Amino acid sequence: MIESHKLTNILLACVFVALAYLTFAQRDIRVHMAQDEQDRTITVEGTAETFVAPDTASVSFSVTKKAQSTDVAMDSINERMGVLVEELQRLDIAQKDIKTINYTVQPEYSYNNGTQKFEGYRATQRITVTIRDLSKASDVLGIVNRADVDHVSQLSFFVDETDEVMKELRKQAIDDAKEKAKILAKDLDVHLDDIVGYSDDNMDTGNQMLYRSQKMDYVMSAHEEDVADAVVPTGENQFRISVSVTYKID
Repeated sequence: MIESHKLTNILLACVFVALAYLTFAQRDIRVHMAQDEQDRTITVEGTAETFVAPDTASVSFSVTKKAQSTDVAMDSINERMGVLVEELQRLDIAQKDIKTINYTVQPEYSYNNGTQKFEGYRATQRITVTIRDLSKASDVLGIVNRADVDHVSQLSFFVDETDEVMKELRKQAIDDAKEKAKILAKDLDVHLDDIVGYSDDNMDTGNQMLYRSQKMDYVMSAHEEDVADAVVPTGENQFRISVSVTYKID
């Protein structure tokens, strides 16, 4: 009787193991089938680009002064900048568009035979001016030239508001991808189902956004009348976007 009971328990255990194995085996089959269905996809890319004339310009310049005291150096900077800002505002350049991007005051030393000698303090203020009326670009350069600034970088042109441009380009790129998907599905003799994937290279980093900007080096030796009458070509800015769309197919 005892051996019969043990035999029964062994048989029940075997049945339980078998049922458990079948259950997990069926679960694996369903997972693999679902995975196989998910893998039935095609991915297409769409692109769109456009050229837009810039509507804004910017120019950066700096004013510097070396003196024996920080007060004298800073007063000189403030005086020259005050005159410059006043002239720019007469051109209707808003205060918000005249921005200090760097202001430093630091000591300077000379060295002779290993001996350090204090030479004074140098104050430097760097300004960026945003020009929203491009017809005033040459006038701004003339004002900067008359202010006898110490260094001007370059005049650059750009599109101030790019959101609408990129929004329209993204729509065009998606339409391009959809059209390519229809053609590809017809060639493969498959049917497009739901969209199961989408990516936009420009959404986060914007690295695919390309610019063709005209830049002009500012020559401090130019005559004032030459600068004021300068012809400043603005060129165009190129915007490009690429999207990737994945379709499930059947």
